Amino acid sequence: MDAARAAQALAQATSSMTGSLDVAGAMSALLVSCHDALGVDASGVLLESRGRLELFVASSHQADELETHQLHADEGPCIEAYRTGLPVRASSAGALVERWPDFGVTMLASGFASVHASPLGIRGSTFGAMGLFRRADVPFEPDEDRLAQAFADIASVLVAHLGEVTPQHLAERAHQALDGRIVIEQAKGVLADTHDLTMAAAYDLLVAGALERRQPLTAWAAQVVAAAHEGR
Repeated sequence: MDAARAAQALAQATSSMTGSLDVAGAMSALLVSCHDALGVDASGVLLESRGRLELFVASSHQADELETHQLHADEGPCIEAYRTGLPVRASSAGALVERWPDFGVTMLASGFASVHASPLGIRGSTFGAMGLFRRADVPFEPDEDRLAQAFADIASVLVAHLGEVTPQHLAERAHQALDGRIVIEQAKGVLADTHDLTMAAAYDLLVAGALERRQPLTAWAAQVVAAAHEGR
């Protein structure tokens, strides 16, 4: 792991907290920084809402599918990190399948061979997890574990919005953040239908549109959905 590259990625991630309170957009930017620092190929964040985990944001459509499969199978690194409040790491085909018989097979079939998951939480209250996936069978080293948790801690602060925090506030803020996810999914569907794209390509187009216009991802997604309704 390159120390200068990691420092730059952390600086970019922390700067996302000083801009708008578009949590979904800031979290997407954080995942990009995490990819740069740790050499991962896919990532996603799960948040608790009203007693259950839900997918909040993913770096790609394939990452979206991986994280969603964890929820359906009720097993996997993010589920484990959320329940234990501890970081989780695994690599190699045998170890993945032995640890998570269902999810391990799906992860390998999707082309990934190494994973790290960090819990998200504030003051002892865990409310989600961040998963990082590598295609190469390259285990996460101890210094990478610490850096991954640093990114997860930044993600936790993003959700908490830097204010006075109680477990009830965290639950409500996580639920509010997930509302932004719904708008993004709607916009992906609009773009996929309008341009005859796969959901993966539609997501990439949505992110590119937000970057081009220098708008928060959630705000641009809302505009895409609103324009589609007006055109009906």
